Amino acid sequence: MSVNATDMEVVVTPQFTVPTVQDALARVNRWLHREIGTAVHAATATFDPATFYWHVAIELAYGATGPLGVVGDVYLHATTGDFAGSPSAEEFRQRAEALAAAHGIE
Repeated sequence: MSVNATDMEVVVTPQFTVPTVQDALARVNRWLHREIGTAVHAATATFDPATFYWHVAIELAYGATGPLGVVGDVYLHATTGDFAGSPSAEEFRQRAEALAAAHGIE
């Protein structure tokens, strides 16, 4: 019995480069710490199975004060590991500085 290639059904399961919350947080934190500094970090990550993107909230926190608030977010593709769009390190830096100043931190 021969099988025609057009009669075969092939199921493709995507392979994730960023499969877990911890992986998403670590990947974003590596970028943030390299580009901005350690006070700005990935706080939470939520996966959207419809888009295959991780939504990662970015917050400012200091050891002496704890978290001061969210300064933005990024989207990270679970399959490729790429950021959606091009997150701006300078924009996160400016938001973090403004938030710190609002809390009396220079």
